[in-house]
Amino acid sequence: MIVKPAQMDFSDKNIIMIISGLPGVGKTTLALSAPDVLLIDADEGISRVKPEHRKDSSIVKKYEDVLADLKACEGQYKTIVIDTCGALIELMKDWAMRTEPTASKKTGGFSQQGYGIIKSEFLRLSAELKRKFNVIYLFHVAKNKDGDETFYDLICEGSTKDIVWQPADLGAYLHIVNGERYLGFTPTANYNAKAAYGIKGLVKVPELEDGDKNDFLTKLFDRVKANIKAETDALKPQQEAYEKIMEAGRRIINAVGSVDNVPEAIAAINNLDHALTSKTELKDLLKKRLAELNIIYNKDTKTYEQR
Repeated sequence: MIVKPAQMDFSDKNIIMIISGLPGVGKTTLALSAPDVLLIDADEGISRVKPEHRKDSSIVKKYEDVLADLKACEGQYKTIVIDTCGALIELMKDWAMRTEPTASKKTGGFSQQGYGIIKSEFLRLSAELKRKFNVIYLFHVAKNKDGDETFYDLICEGSTKDIVWQPADLGAYLHIVNGERYLGFTPTANYNAKAAYGIKGLVKVPELEDGDKNDFLTKLFDRVKANIKAETDALKPQQEAYEKIMEAGRRIINAVGSVDNVPEAIAAINNLDHALTSKTELKDLLKKRLAELNIIYNKDTKTYEQR
């Protein structure tokens, strides 16, 4: 379905987010602050979360467990957390070697074809999840030294650590600065990140004291949706103007019946108080109308003629 810019509204979209960080920095507890969470625990992360902050968890040992629990939980949760993506890929590798003969080398180990199978399955799973849930992918990171610089790269085999960024709305590196935790949403020389919907730069993550409600990401997601709605609302006056102009322009174009009407129609369209993409769209509609009437533009005489 083709949607005009004036008709676009993404305020109800599911949010896809990446959170990366060193082990022990609090990624799992933070992810559990998202709305109505189910944790897909492939890394035994829930065991390190304080009992008061734990949420429903699918504690998996095989990839088939992941698929079965996701199918069973439809309609019960708003957010799925993958903890961690690297551990999920290891489960996928085991699954592929058990179910796809080409995933294993004859000499032992995982084959190049196997990585292709993993890539396809990860893309399929990701597409299915984002249609139904908010999705948070957790990644551990590894320190990679390059001269005096240290880059914190996602730990994950194969191409997943690259392709996971494509559908992500937000990506943040969770780290400690002067004793306080921050999510870095803007890429730097030290880590990858992704900003959108007004969420950018460093965002402080408060420490949870006993009895505190763990709802940081719920509030952040609400802020994202509010920002999207504000952008949409700010566009409404232009949308209304656009619709009126398009209606007036269509009347002008539909009135064109011969070569003699063309210059007047062009002038009338140009004189409209255009909004958004109305001028471009009306010019395209006029071209189609002229084609229907077999009217062409003569570049030499700079006039319109009947074909």
